[in-house]
Amino acid sequence: MIRGAKMKATLTAFFVCFGLQASTLVMADDHSDGNWIVDVGEGVAHMAHICTLKNGATLDDVAEIDKDLHRFMDDENIRGFRQILTPLFAVGAKYDYVAFDFMDWEQLGIEWDLFLGSKAGNAIASKYAEIEDCDAMVAAAYPLLRRADIRADSKRVVAVEWCTRKDGVSADQINAKHRAIAAANEDNKLIGWWGVGYPVAGVRDGAFPGDFYHLVNYADMKTFAAAKNAIANQEGWRARADYYTSYADCSGEHVLIGETVRDYQ
Repeated sequence: MIRGAKMKATLTAFFVCFGLQASTLVMADDHSDGNWIVDVGEGVAHMAHICTLKNGATLDDVAEIDKDLHRFMDDENIRGFRQILTPLFAVGAKYDYVAFDFMDWEQLGIEWDLFLGSKAGNAIASKYAEIEDCDAMVAAAYPLLRRADIRADSKRVVAVEWCTRKDGVSADQINAKHRAIAAANEDNKLIGWWGVGYPVAGVRDGAFPGDFYHLVNYADMKTFAAAKNAIANQEGWRARADYYTSYADCSGEHVLIGETVRDYQ
């Protein structure tokens, strides 16, 4: 839910050894395998609230208000997935936490109409406003690779990176590159969830260091470290260098710890 004021930070990160763009990427996948919201290649609504605490509040205070929000969503039969993320490797980060919400677009519209148009929703929004200032954006996020077993991990290592297509690189060209990368990594067990997002609301030009972002979930730090080892010692740096040189300019990596606070039912 929207909860407040100024943009406090930019989020950045990069997936294993490459980035991708997938607005036209469609791959065979059944979203019932793992109880996913959408199929691979289909855009899911992704809301990000970037928040700074105030008035001496802590994340425990946020968690208490989150209970009210989740009860509201349950009562109104709103289906969605929520994560609370705190920075781990994030030099220069000025936010205290980020809230991610994923749901289909119909549910997004229903939730916001109910939240903005009800006394219960306004009361919850007021509680958040007392303890934090937040900026919010909405994006279309396209899952590209994912493993059903990541659903069992309530805590994950989450990486985000912003990128922009290089001059002269068409959408078709970069999409073809991404399809090749996705196909080559279909059996990569290091990847829990991997997708790309395109902001559709809440972002002005220059607010983030790129036009689209890559989002990756790893099961734990051991898996994250194995992915980085693949870059450093198993030739992964070559693929990354090729992508950076030929396809996109990317901003660098921020890594966060993500905790699932409401699972998708």
